[in-house]
Amino acid sequence: MSRASEMQKRKLQIIDAAMDVLLEDGFCDLRLSQVAKHAGVSAGLVCHHYGTKQGLLLAVMRHAVSAYQSQSEKVIAANPVARDQIFAIVRLALVPEQSSARLSAVWLALYYLSSSDLTYRTELLRYQQQNYENILSALSPLYDAQKAQYKARVIAAMIDGVWLQNAVHCETVDLVAAQELAVSLAEHVLTVP
Repeated sequence: MSRASEMQKRKLQIIDAAMDVLLEDGFCDLRLSQVAKHAGVSAGLVCHHYGTKQGLLLAVMRHAVSAYQSQSEKVIAANPVARDQIFAIVRLALVPEQSSARLSAVWLALYYLSSSDLTYRTELLRYQQQNYENILSALSPLYDAQKAQYKARVIAAMIDGVWLQNAVHCETVDLVAAQELAVSLAEHVLTVP
């Protein structure tokens, strides 16, 4: 294994451990030393790669945003019909992989921290812009530009709202029912003039 791929593997190992610690302890109590222990690496290595707690949290959040974008691109490519693309994007936000407690802890931390820190807000806005652009791209063949933009904003907000309602539930959530609700709402948005 090359040095670069070994380093990338270690970075992902640290990000994975940080997600576990974030879920267990929350972002306020997240400590680089605890992440290092959980990852089975030295605290110095965590500091070397990420510098600070903020640097590590940003890396975790960027990882989540990039993974979501990658998944979005796959579902868009797998669904050549515009309406099917929209519904696939809506469902994606509520698949078990995206709605796991571990990943939900990352997204909830991102939303919370973005309210008071420009660096986190920039990352949240990057996710929101990507999601909006994916939806807009699917809507553009169906509507004039102004209507497509409006509908894309409504659907993007609806996705975040339904996801957030599910993310903060303490009990197990029926993700299939949540997906169907979100798709039904998106279908309504598409049919309203």
